[in-house]
Formats: sequence, structure tokens, C-alpha cells
Amino acid sequence: MRIPEAPGRKSRALIVEGGGMRGSFAGGVLASMSRIYPASNFDIVVGVSAGSCSAAYYVASTPAERLVEFCLDVWRYELTGSKFISYWNVLKGKTILNQEYLIDYLFGKKYPIPKGRMDEPDVTPCYVTVTNLHTFLPEYVRATSSNLLSLLKAATSLPIATRGRRRLGEHEYTDGAVLDPMPIEAVMEAGYKDITVVLNHPRSHRSDPVGKMLSWLSFPGNKTIRQMISREHHIRFNRAFDLINHPPTGFKVNIVDPDKPVAAGLVTRDMGRLNRTVDHGIETGLRYFSELQKSRVFARFRDFFKRSSSGSR
Repeated sequence: MRIPEAPGRKSRALIVEGGGMRGSFAGGVLASMSRIYPASNFDIVVGVSAGSCSAAYYVASTPAERLVEFCLDVWRYELTGSKFISYWNVLKGKTILNQEYLIDYLFGKKYPIPKGRMDEPDVTPCYVTVTNLHTFLPEYVRATSSNLLSLLKAATSLPIATRGRRRLGEHEYTDGAVLDPMPIEAVMEAGYKDITVVLNHPRSHRSDPVGKMLSWLSFPGNKTIRQMISREHHIRFNRAFDLINHPPTGFKVNIVDPDKPVAAGLVTRDMGRLNRTVDHGIETGLRYFSELQKSRVFARFRDFFKRSSSGSR
């Protein structure tokens, strides 16, 4: 499944990067965006891994409800300590990361994402990046009321920390970041010319190769995918960041990124670090999108006066 073709020549896309608990930065950015720059400004929203969760709240929210701010409570309070991530789970025959707690309980019950909105025609389509373990290709699946929670489980199936696979339909899938950590190329190929990316790393970040041992631990029973991880993951990541920083002629990429590495890491459980990362995201988002709104208001006035001036001649 590919990114659908852009509906127009000036179509806008939003891409939200993953990165485990670093995704708390993107959660903060999207919360600030929802106040002044809602999802209706985009023709498509694409999430990767943890970024898919915040993207789903953002798309389903309205400026009046500020539903996406519920997501901040998840990052600030619900994912700290051992409720979500616990290394002791391994001794109990469970996974380090408790997806049922995250997806079924938090997203499905305590802070429910209004799944029905995903099917409404006036709601911006939200696509989730996943990796197909049968074809060994990334896929971009539209979130709907019927597949949302299952799709988010597949998207957050972080290797080693979870079982690393979830069944969707006929095939098994894993975290989309395994083969497409930042789907800027897929979005460009679909014809979207004005692209905003929310990164959880500074734009200058470069990825190192994944070691063979870590690749084996990620997928011990799948030689093909672990070879792809060790040989290609860093190349795909760095190529995507090159495209972001140096887009081809005819494309505009708006970068919303932290000015320094965020406080949270891949599996951070510390409340202080998570809250600092959320606040970092909020401040970055407010600063960027407030300036964007000002520039667009200025551009509208400029264009108006240009038309008025030409009409009076």
C-alpha cells in the first residue's frame, strides 16, 4: 500500500517521526499545533512508530476540543515508572513494553481516540507506516474506525521490546521505522509538494549502522529482515534526512525539530525527562507555528495590496 496520490499541485502533507519515548517531543509539538494550526491545514498526515499515536490524536481533534492535549497526559504521567516499560516482564514471560496497556487501555479507554472520526469525509486522512514481514516492504495504511488500534499496535511493535510483529489481515507487520524511519521519499513520490516534518531528532542528526547482534536480537528467526536492518536502516534514515535538508527543486520542506537532542531516549521511563521533552516540543511548536501563521497573514495582505495596486492602474 502506497501513499495516495496528491489531490492537487499544491497539496500539503505532514509527517511525524517516531523514536520510542522521544516521541513525547512530537506529542508536545502536535498539541501546540492543534491550537493554531489544526490538521485541516493538511491534505494528508503520515505517522511513523510512536509518531503515529500522536498523529491519530491530532487528526481526530478539533481546535475547540484540543483532544490532542489528552495525549500529553499519556506522555507525562501514564508511561512513567514500570506500568508501560518494565525489564522485569521478561522474567514473567511477557514483553518489556506493554502494548495492551498503551493501546487497548490508554488509547482505547482512559484517553480514547474517537475512532469514528477517522471515517468522516471532512477529516484529514491519517496514514500509518508499517513494515510488511512477508514482502519486506514498507506500507502506508489508512487509519479507520475499524483498524485504528490494531494498526497502532503494529506500528509500535518495537523489536526486542515487544514481540516485534502483529497480524493485520493476511500478513504480519512490524514497526514502520524498521524499513522507512522517515517516509519523506514516499510522500514526495505521491506528489505532495509542501511537506511539514516533525522530527524527534535535530535535523543534523545522522544514524549509525545497526550492529549485527542488535539486528539478530530484533528478529532472531528472520534472516532477511535482520540483514536489511544491519545493512540498510542507517542508509534509509540518512537519505531521508538528506532529502529533508536539501529537497529537490519544486518541493518545500518545513522542518519542526528540537534545537538540541531531547531529554528522553528510546525507552525512557523517568517522569522528569519525559516532561522536559514534552515541554520542549510545546515550546518548539508554538514558536514555529506562530511565526508561520504571521507569515501567512502577511502574505495574504501583501497579495491583497498587490491586486489592489494592479487594479487601480
